[in-house]
Amino acid sequence: MNVNSPYKEAHLLVAAVRILEYRHQRPPALEQIAELLSISTEEAGRLCRKSESAGIIETLEKSGETRIFISDHRRIENLSDQAEETALSAELEKFRKQKQAERKTIDELRTRQADKRKKKHEQIERRLKTQLKAQSPETRGND
Repeated sequence: MNVNSPYKEAHLLVAAVRILEYRHQRPPALEQIAELLSISTEEAGRLCRKSESAGIIETLEKSGETRIFISDHRRIENLSDQAEETALSAELEKFRKQKQAERKTIDELRTRQADKRKKKHEQIERRLKTQLKAQSPETRGND
């Protein structure tokens, strides 16, 4: 769903309940809400629990099925419109930063290694050139 704001999530939930109640002429089941919002049943259950604790909706569990009723939709206005920072997203961000630092370190090491190789090759070329200059032209011709 990627809304991540309690205010917006509650509005979506209440809208879904109203639409499904209108379509089927009865309070919707949790599964119907999940299907309409294209989210998992677990996520729909989480939204319902949060909204129920805020007094926005009421749930009725009967014969293994959970039905959702709107209790007081005006309580949505008391919810925060700021996106929630979950512990998981904070850990993911920390992990991303750590990986970026590691990549930067690796790139720096590769650059240093490439510079060392280049200098080594230049030294070897200089030695070979000096050795070739040191040899007389007659000696090279005999080889």
